[in-house]
Amino acid sequence: MIQYIISFLTIGALGAILCLGLNVRWGWSGDFDLAYYAMVAVGAYMGGVTVLPKSQLTGGAAWILGLNQSFLVGCLVAMAAAAFVSLLLGAVALRRLRGDYLGITTVAFSLIITAVFTQQLNLFNGFNGLYSIPSPFQDQFDAFSYPLVFLIILLVALAIVYAVLELLYRSPWGLGLRAVREDEIAAAAFGRNVYVTKLTAYVLGGAIAGLGGFLFANYLTSWNPASWNTIEVFILYSAIFLGGSANQRGVLLGVVVVLIMVPEGTRYLPNVPGHPDLFPAIRGLVSGLLILIVLRFRPQGLLPEKRPRDLRRKHRPVATVAVGASGDG
Repeated sequence: MIQYIISFLTIGALGAILCLGLNVRWGWSGDFDLAYYAMVAVGAYMGGVTVLPKSQLTGGAAWILGLNQSFLVGCLVAMAAAAFVSLLLGAVALRRLRGDYLGITTVAFSLIITAVFTQQLNLFNGFNGLYSIPSPFQDQFDAFSYPLVFLIILLVALAIVYAVLELLYRSPWGLGLRAVREDEIAAAAFGRNVYVTKLTAYVLGGAIAGLGGFLFANYLTSWNPASWNTIEVFILYSAIFLGGSANQRGVLLGVVVVLIMVPEGTRYLPNVPGHPDLFPAIRGLVSGLLILIVLRFRPQGLLPEKRPRDLRRKHRPVATVAVGASGDG
């Protein structure tokens, strides 16, 4: 029972890190990005080849680097690589494109990344991908206790990401970014560089995606093209829409509902003979219905974003007027 709880909490922590990074791009900046999971893959691949030994030492597989470095170095390389790729894509796409056009461009980029990673065998071993990725501190614990150790590592990483993003959200840069999201023309009129502000948020989201991808690869101990797909990003979007876009607590709530409650709840449905794919279909159906219901009756999400004016109103003293105090008589 304990191992079962640890397993779905691990998936929830990984999903929360990924959703928080996507929330920077969508919730804060308003950019409909569909290449986000490609940044997750970049982080997983680059972090993996950083901690793995040379490829010729592992049975003829071929990949770049093979630095045999520590887990922390792998985290930094994964974040830096995903941030750099995000910078290259964002520098082109965010200059002119918005809305659907940005989404189409990022989908095309994701497909290009997939083609390069699978067809160029010397990069990341093609379709076979990386395997035997070492997990941090695994040799210091037995197989029964290590899942709890890895969960603690994920929770620490999640707490750091959450705290840093919370500080940025409340900073002048965060306020400026949300101002750009609401009205780019008005924000530019007040001296905000729209392009640089959006690009900064895009790179920040990419760095978090790279971190989440590397942690995901550590959890799986392998990574290949079957581990990631453009469709996966819609699951992350569903958690953000359901919980509350631009609200970090709302994002975490959406992760609990979409990535934990729905999959684990459908696990207890009775088996239907001859339909092995029924449960995944039901999970997708339930997630879709939840999104439609929330978008229809509460489009701002279960925990909507708190506007600055709402905070001021909350702490504003109530003015009282004394009836008859004007000296009538």
